[in-house]
Amino acid sequence: MIVSNALEMNSIDRHVYPDLIVKLSVELYLLTNCGFQKVSKLLSYLNVFFGLGLEKTPCANSIENWVKKSGYSIYHQWPTDFSEQEYAQIVDESMMLGSEKMLLTLGVSAEKTSSNALQHSDIKVLNLSLSDKWNGEGVASHLEETEKKVGHPPLYSISDNDSKLRKAFRKHGCTWIREVGHTVARLIEQVYGEDKDFQLFSKNLSAVKVREVMRPSSYLLPPRQRTIARFMNLSPVIQWATKIYHNFSQLNEEEAKNFMFVQASFPLVEELAQIFHCVNNILKEAKNKGFSKKKIADYIRKIEKSLTHQGERVQRVKLSLCAYLEEEKEKIPTSKNLWHCSSDIIESIFGVYKYRRSRNHLNGITPYVLVIPVIAAAGHEPKPSNLDFKGNLESVFMKDLTQWKEDKLTENLVVKRRKKLAA
Repeated sequence: MIVSNALEMNSIDRHVYPDLIVKLSVELYLLTNCGFQKVSKLLSYLNVFFGLGLEKTPCANSIENWVKKSGYSIYHQWPTDFSEQEYAQIVDESMMLGSEKMLLTLGVSAEKTSSNALQHSDIKVLNLSLSDKWNGEGVASHLEETEKKVGHPPLYSISDNDSKLRKAFRKHGCTWIREVGHTVARLIEQVYGEDKDFQLFSKNLSAVKVREVMRPSSYLLPPRQRTIARFMNLSPVIQWATKIYHNFSQLNEEEAKNFMFVQASFPLVEELAQIFHCVNNILKEAKNKGFSKKKIADYIRKIEKSLTHQGERVQRVKLSLCAYLEEEKEKIPTSKNLWHCSSDIIESIFGVYKYRRSRNHLNGITPYVLVIPVIAAAGHEPKPSNLDFKGNLESVFMKDLTQWKEDKLTENLVVKRRKKLAA
C-alpha cells in the first residue's frame, strides 16, 4: 500500500514505529481531550478503517514516552529564535499541591505584530524550573539562567503583581510590564475588597448558594466564582445580579424572598456594572492590540469617557486605572514600540497541563511536565505541526528522562505516602 511504503521510508532509529505514526499519535493526544489509553484505541480503529497495514498499534505507555521525549528534546534545543532579535519574557508560577512549585518562562518577539492575542505558536518555552519554595532571589537566579540560555537579556518582562516576581525583576534590572488583566482586577479590589457594601453582597451571594442549592429556586442561583483572584471573574455575577433586578417582578414569592438582597445591593451592582463594562472593553482591546504610547492614551480617554458615575468608589477606580496606564506608558521607549501586555497565554498552557495531568494531586510534578514544551511548539490549530519527531526521538534516550527526573524532581508524594503508611 502507498501508506505502508511511506511509513517504511521514515523509520526512527531504536523505535519500532515510523515517524508518521509517532506524529499522528502525539498530535491526536494534543488536539483531542483523549488520554493516552484512548489515543491508543483510536489508532487501532484508524489502522483498521484506513487499512494502515500495521501489525500492531502503539500502546499508551509508548505514546506517553514519545510525548516526554519530544518535550525533553524541544526544551533542551538552543533557543535560536531569539538569539539575534529583541524578545520579551512572560513569567509565572504555577501553584501545585505538595512540595514543588513550577516557575515557567516563555519567550515571545518583543514587538507585537498581530492584532490578535498571543497563540501557542507565537511563544517558546525558555525555562522551566521547579522548587519547593520560590523567593525573590530564587526567581532572579531563574531569570539569569534564562538570559544565559538565550544569549542576551529580554527587552521587558510580563508578569502579575506577585511580590517575589517584582523583587526579582528589580534585582535583575529588567523592565517590568504589569500584566493588564491581573493589575486591573487588583486595582478594583483595592477599592471594593474591604468595602462594607461589597462584603455584605458577597456574604449574601455565598449564603444563597448554600441554602438554595437543592431547592426549587436553584435554577436562578448566581454563577460560580473563583476563590482566588475573585475580582478577575466578577463580571458574570454582576450581569446575573442585573438580570435578577430587572426581572424581579417575574419571580414568585419564594424566589423574590431568596433574592431580595439583590434589590438592596443594586446601587453597588450599578457601580460595578459600569466599571466592568468599561474595563472589559479595555482589556479585550489591550490583549489583542497591545501597549504603545498612542494606544495607552486612547485607553485612558475611553476610561475617562466611560466611567461617568459620580460615586466616590467609581472615581477612585478611574483615577487608579489612569495612573496605572500612565506609568506603563512611561516604560515604553518610543512612540514606535508596540509591546505585549497580557500573560493569558501562560495561563492557557498551565490550564492545559493541569487538565491533562494526573487527577491524583498527590502525584505533584512528574516527568509528564515535559508536555509543556510540546504544547507550545505544536500550536493549537487542528492541523499537522512542523515538529521533527524523528529528530526529537533519535536524540533522546529513556536514560535521559530518568536522569532529568532525578536531577529536577523530588520524591513523588504518592510514593512517599505509600512508604509512610506501609507499616
